[in-house]
Amino acid sequence: MPITHRSLLARRWAGALLAVAVLASPLAATPAGVAVLRTAAWSPGDTVREGAGEFEVFVCAASLRRDHPTAGLVGVGDRHGMFLQGAERALRLLALKGVPVAKIARGGDFAADPDEIFLNASGLSEADAASLLKKCLERHGAPPAAANPARPTAVELAAIRAHLRPFRDAFAVASAPHLASR
Repeated sequence: MPITHRSLLARRWAGALLAVAVLASPLAATPAGVAVLRTAAWSPGDTVREGAGEFEVFVCAASLRRDHPTAGLVGVGDRHGMFLQGAERALRLLALKGVPVAKIARGGDFAADPDEIFLNASGLSEADAASLLKKCLERHGAPPAAANPARPTAVELAAIRAHLRPFRDAFAVASAPHLASR
Protein backbone atom coordinates (compact mmCIF):
# COMPACT_ATOMS: atom_id res chain seq x y z
CA MET A 1 0.00 0.00 0.00
CA PRO A 2 1.55 3.31 -0.99
CA ILE A 3 2.11 6.01 1.61
CA THR A 4 -0.16 8.93 0.93
CA HIS A 5 0.48 12.49 1.84
CA ARG A 6 -2.14 12.39 4.61
CA SER A 7 -0.70 9.28 6.30
CA LEU A 8 2.81 10.76 6.18
CA LEU A 9 1.51 13.96 7.77
CA ALA A 10 -0.40 11.94 10.40
CA ARG A 11 2.73 9.96 11.25
CA ARG A 12 4.76 13.12 11.67
CA TRP A 13 2.10 14.58 13.97
CA ALA A 14 1.91 11.36 15.93
CA GLY A 15 5.70 11.33 16.29
CA ALA A 16 5.71 14.97 17.41
CA LEU A 17 2.94 14.31 19.95
CA LEU A 18 4.79 11.26 21.27
CA ALA A 19 7.98 13.32 21.66
CA VAL A 20 6.08 16.04 23.53
CA ALA A 21 4.42 13.45 25.79
CA VAL A 22 7.75 11.81 26.61
CA LEU A 23 9.47 15.12 27.32
CA ALA A 24 6.57 16.45 29.37
CA SER A 25 6.22 13.38 31.58
CA PRO A 26 8.43 13.27 34.67
CA LEU A 27 11.34 10.91 34.38
CA ALA A 28 11.46 8.00 36.77
CA ALA A 29 13.65 9.22 39.59
CA THR A 30 16.58 7.05 40.46
CA PRO A 31 16.35 6.37 44.16
CA ALA A 32 18.77 8.16 46.41
CA GLY A 33 21.48 6.18 48.10
CA VAL A 34 21.98 6.38 51.85
CA ALA A 35 24.57 4.57 53.95
CA VAL A 36 25.04 4.29 57.69
CA LEU A 37 28.51 4.83 59.17
CA ARG A 38 29.51 4.19 62.77
CA THR A 39 32.34 5.89 64.57
CA ALA A 40 35.37 3.87 65.55
CA ALA A 41 36.15 3.34 69.20
CA TRP A 42 38.10 6.26 70.60
CA SER A 43 41.79 5.74 71.11
CA PRO A 44 43.88 8.81 72.01
CA GLY A 45 46.75 9.56 69.66
CA ASP A 46 45.93 6.72 67.23
CA THR A 47 46.59 8.46 63.89
CA VAL A 48 46.15 5.21 61.95
CA ARG A 49 42.61 4.81 63.25
CA GLU A 50 41.84 8.46 62.43
CA GLY A 51 43.14 8.04 58.88
CA ALA A 52 41.19 4.83 58.45
CA GLY A 53 37.99 6.57 59.60
CA GLU A 54 38.51 9.40 57.13
CA PHE A 55 39.22 6.90 54.34
CA GLU A 56 36.09 4.88 55.21
CA VAL A 57 33.89 7.99 54.95
CA PHE A 58 35.29 8.95 51.54
CA VAL A 59 35.09 5.40 50.14
CA CYS A 60 31.51 5.01 51.33
CA ALA A 61 30.48 8.33 49.75
CA ALA A 62 32.26 7.54 46.48
CA SER A 63 30.53 4.17 46.28
CA LEU A 64 27.12 5.77 46.86
CA ARG A 65 27.71 8.53 44.31
CA ARG A 66 28.81 5.98 41.72
CA ASP A 67 25.49 4.15 41.95
CA HIS A 68 23.09 7.00 42.80
CA PRO A 69 22.73 10.55 41.51
CA THR A 70 21.99 11.76 45.03
CA ALA A 71 23.59 10.33 48.15
CA GLY A 72 23.44 10.90 51.88
CA LEU A 73 25.10 9.55 55.00
CA VAL A 74 23.80 8.71 58.45
CA GLY A 75 26.59 8.90 60.98
CA VAL A 76 26.25 7.13 64.32
CA GLY A 77 28.70 8.96 66.53
CA ASP A 78 29.72 8.88 70.15
CA ARG A 79 27.68 10.42 72.94
CA HIS A 80 27.61 13.80 71.12
CA GLY A 81 27.33 12.45 67.58
CA MET A 82 31.00 13.14 66.95
CA PHE A 83 33.47 11.02 65.02
CA LEU A 84 37.24 10.81 65.30
CA GLN A 85 38.93 13.93 63.96
CA GLY A 86 39.74 12.55 60.48
CA ALA A 87 36.26 11.14 59.90
CA GLU A 88 34.66 14.32 61.27
CA ARG A 89 36.70 16.38 58.80
CA ALA A 90 35.63 14.08 55.94
CA LEU A 91 31.95 14.32 56.92
CA ARG A 92 32.16 18.13 56.99
CA LEU A 93 33.82 18.19 53.57
CA LEU A 94 31.14 15.91 52.12
CA ALA A 95 28.34 18.01 53.66
CA LEU A 96 29.85 21.02 51.89
CA LYS A 97 30.05 19.03 48.63
CA GLY A 98 26.31 18.34 48.49
CA VAL A 99 26.07 15.10 50.47
CA PRO A 100 23.69 15.63 53.41
CA VAL A 101 24.89 14.08 56.66
CA ALA A 102 22.45 13.14 59.43
CA LYS A 103 24.11 12.41 62.77
CA ILE A 104 22.83 10.27 65.60
CA ALA A 105 24.22 11.01 69.04
CA ARG A 106 24.17 7.94 71.26
CA GLY A 107 23.49 8.62 74.94
CA GLY A 108 23.89 12.38 74.91
CA ASP A 109 23.11 15.71 73.35
CA PHE A 110 23.93 16.52 69.74
CA ALA A 111 27.19 18.50 69.53
CA ALA A 112 26.99 22.15 68.52
CA ASP A 113 27.14 22.69 64.76
CA PRO A 114 27.87 26.41 64.20
CA ASP A 115 27.70 26.12 60.39
CA GLU A 116 24.42 24.14 60.59
CA ILE A 117 25.46 21.71 57.86
CA PHE A 118 24.66 18.49 59.76
CA LEU A 119 21.19 17.12 60.44
CA ASN A 120 20.29 16.07 63.98
CA ALA A 121 18.89 12.53 63.78
CA SER A 122 19.19 11.79 67.50
CA GLY A 123 16.11 10.07 68.81
CA LEU A 124 15.73 8.00 65.64
CA SER A 125 16.99 4.51 64.94
CA GLU A 126 19.62 4.06 62.26
CA ALA A 127 17.05 2.54 59.90
CA ASP A 128 14.50 5.32 60.51
CA ALA A 129 17.12 8.03 60.00
CA ALA A 130 18.34 6.42 56.77
CA SER A 131 14.79 6.02 55.46
CA LEU A 132 13.88 9.62 56.28
CA LEU A 133 17.09 10.98 54.73
CA LYS A 134 16.39 8.98 51.58
CA LYS A 135 12.83 10.37 51.37
CA CYS A 136 14.10 13.91 51.86
CA LEU A 137 16.73 13.47 49.15
CA GLU A 138 14.19 12.09 46.70
CA ARG A 139 11.76 14.92 47.44
CA HIS A 140 14.15 17.90 47.70
CA GLY A 141 17.31 16.74 45.96
CA ALA A 142 20.89 17.19 47.08
CA PRO A 143 21.97 20.45 48.68
CA PRO A 144 24.18 22.80 46.68
CA ALA A 145 27.92 22.29 46.88
CA ALA A 146 30.44 24.94 47.86
CA ALA A 147 32.93 25.81 45.12
CA ASN A 148 35.78 25.38 47.60
CA PRO A 149 34.57 23.12 50.44
CA ALA A 150 37.69 23.91 52.45
CA ARG A 151 36.64 27.58 52.56
CA PRO A 152 32.92 28.00 51.89
CA THR A 153 31.61 31.53 51.52
CA ALA A 154 28.83 32.93 53.67
CA VAL A 155 26.51 32.88 50.63
CA GLU A 156 27.27 29.20 49.98
CA LEU A 157 26.66 28.28 53.63
CA ALA A 158 23.36 30.20 53.57
CA ALA A 159 22.28 28.32 50.42
CA ILE A 160 23.14 24.97 52.00
CA ARG A 161 21.26 25.87 55.20
CA ALA A 162 18.23 27.02 53.22
CA HIS A 163 18.17 23.80 51.21
CA LEU A 164 18.47 21.69 54.37
CA ARG A 165 15.59 23.50 56.14
CA PRO A 166 12.89 21.03 54.98
CA PHE A 167 15.24 18.16 55.92
CA ARG A 168 15.61 19.63 59.44
CA ASP A 169 11.85 20.05 59.76
CA ALA A 170 11.26 16.43 58.75
CA PHE A 171 13.86 15.16 61.23
CA ALA A 172 12.45 17.35 64.02
CA VAL A 173 8.93 16.01 63.44
CA ALA A 174 10.13 12.40 63.22
CA SER A 175 12.19 12.57 66.40
CA ALA A 176 9.64 14.51 68.45
CA PRO A 177 7.90 12.56 71.20
CA HIS A 178 4.48 11.38 70.10
CA LEU A 179 1.48 11.43 72.39
CA ALA A 180 -0.75 8.39 72.43
CA SER A 181 -4.33 9.02 71.45
CA ARG A 182 -7.30 7.35 73.12
